Amino acid sequence: MSLAVINVHQDELANEHTTPSSNILANRHRRLVIKKKVIAIGKLSRQLSVLRENPEMVKEIKNMNGKLPVGTLAHGEQGLRQGM
Repeated sequence: MSLAVINVHQDELANEHTTPSSNILANRHRRLVIKKKVIAIGKLSRQLSVLRENPEMVKEIKNMNGKLPVGTLAHGEQGLRQGM
């Protein structure tokens, strides 16, 4: 899944004729974009694991408030306990 998200169109990059300085800037930008995608995948993975490991706590919070507070899953099990 992460390979599909990080997939870069190498054919498009190979066809571009640019100067070395703009290549350096393009590479830096590309690395930054990939880094942000990897961080986003990590956050999503953590949230899904919290949902799988603590379904009872999630149901209790949703029954009390109607929905989960923003950022509850991002803080892991401690965030769920604080949300109660």
